[in-house]
Amino acid sequence: MPQINLLPWRENLKKEREIRFGVITGISMLFSGLIVLAVHLYMVGEINYQQHRNDYLNSEIKKADDQIETIKKLGQKKQSLIERMSVIQELEESRPQIVHVFEGFVKQVPDGVYFTSLVQKGNKITFEGIAQSQARVSSLMTKFEESQWLTNSKIIYIKTNTKEKKHSLKNFKLEVTQTTPKKESKP
Repeated sequence: MPQINLLPWRENLKKEREIRFGVITGISMLFSGLIVLAVHLYMVGEINYQQHRNDYLNSEIKKADDQIETIKKLGQKKQSLIERMSVIQELEESRPQIVHVFEGFVKQVPDGVYFTSLVQKGNKITFEGIAQSQARVSSLMTKFEESQWLTNSKIIYIKTNTKEKKHSLKNFKLEVTQTTPKKESKP
């Protein structure tokens, strides 16, 4: 006689397959979760590493900016010192100039010419004075032009002094440019 199996084998097989499917699904989800966690941890590590690199670069950039600022300040100080040195050197070079100019006045002023005022603005010197004649003023201008310390003499005015009719003196105003003679270069 044939044996008939009355046990619910199909249902057991179905349950066994469902359990196996659940286990495989659970293991797959666990592995997927582990993979996602590993990728997440890796990315967080990379982000942190890059953030540390960025922080280091930013700190080095700040140091470089501070150094650039210091260099700019030093450059400004250097420029200021160069300007001061230039002014001092100009003063040193022009110091004997006034001595030469006044020495030249003594030698160049002809008889019959007298100065009543002398005004210097920059390198321009303006003379006011009295002369016995216009020829004496012309002689003074010629001597100034021959000087190595004074050039570009020009007459502002020459007027006859009406107060002194007896002597007919001339009031004059004259302007000259003060210069420094060129130094000859040594070979």
